Amino acid sequence: MKPRIALFAAAAAFAAAFAAVPAHAQFPERPITLIVPWAPGGSTDVSSRALAKAAEGALGQPVVVVNKPGASTTIGMADLARAKPDGYTIGTLSSSSYMLKAQGRDLPYDAVEAFTYVSYYGDNLIGIAVLNEAPWKKLADLLAEGKAQPGKFKFGTAGVGSTQHLTLEALMLATGSKFVHIPQQGSAGSMPALLGKHVDFISEVSVWAPFVAQGQARLLAVSTPKRADAYPDVPSLGELGFDSLRSVQAIIGPAGMPEPVRQRLEAAFRKSLADEGFRNTMKKLSMEIVDLPGPEVKKLVQGELQRATGLVQRMKATGG
Repeated sequence: MKPRIALFAAAAAFAAAFAAVPAHAQFPERPITLIVPWAPGGSTDVSSRALAKAAEGALGQPVVVVNKPGASTTIGMADLARAKPDGYTIGTLSSSSYMLKAQGRDLPYDAVEAFTYVSYYGDNLIGIAVLNEAPWKKLADLLAEGKAQPGKFKFGTAGVGSTQHLTLEALMLATGSKFVHIPQQGSAGSMPALLGKHVDFISEVSVWAPFVAQGQARLLAVSTPKRADAYPDVPSLGELGFDSLRSVQAIIGPAGMPEPVRQRLEAAFRKSLADEGFRNTMKKLSMEIVDLPGPEVKKLVQGELQRATGLVQRMKATGG
């Protein structure tokens, strides 16, 4: 082959090989948007911001957090489900988002199949908290009074259908207690409602943690099978004989995301679990760091949804 022909042939081969490389091979080439379907200030918002900041180093691009609260996360989740599945719009998944399906709510998206599962990053610790001046020293005291005076006392949660809400509904179902639910617009609103005495207690993720540390609030129980390491003196619902649901925290995207892009995101976010700033934030929020790949996250969500659906069916059967 003549030199000039050989040169042209090599150039053509290079061009063809370059053209064959998928467009997402260099992902990401621009900033990524992370939708948080809660108001600013709650544990999901704070923890995911810390994780997003850590992931920027691994991704080489900014991760811009955008809060889209409302309707117990359905506004933000619907926007995420409709987004182009190119990896440039992702979001946070908390268990409240799929618990709505368990309650029979009509959603503008499939609670499980509308999303691509990137990775897990932690479990929220749900606690039943009262003001330190409240008369109830034990969960049994509160439940007994709720049974003796049904409808007198109010409790706050992140919203209707949230895991926090269903945790209390399960307790009422199990004990015959009756409290009035006053839903807030996300977890961030629950502590102000408690501090302002608009509710008598809250069933919430760890927004109560700094107030417990300062002595303004007291934990009656936490929603784990065993006692939490951070609160060894606080009984768990499991040891008290009650069942509870897992409070999931994960990174997801719209369904149909190319697998190489999903894997790139998964690698970056899982690597970021070791970031010191993120780990300190999780510690302050009393949240447990959990490392799981995307496929396992989907299986976990499917199992939790099945459990929650069974709980709701029992509630309806007893008029709950």
